[in-house]
Amino acid sequence: MRIIEERKIGEKLTIGVHKEHGEVGIFIASEDVSASCAFRPEEWEKFVEAINEADQLLKENGSK
Repeated sequence: MRIIEERKIGEKLTIGVHKEHGEVGIFIASEDVSASCAFRPEEWEKFVEAINEADQLLKENGSK
């Protein structure tokens, strides 16, 4: 099941998210490199928490 169809988020950056066989998959591609990773539900939760924490710290430090 597609959660987010491949979506351009920058001039040369694309992401996509899907769920398959109980795992959440994320796809990230730039002009030079592409990568995909599958997460079990508990891993996905920890991944999202870490990204949200990093985003908050960037905002607090004025880096965004």
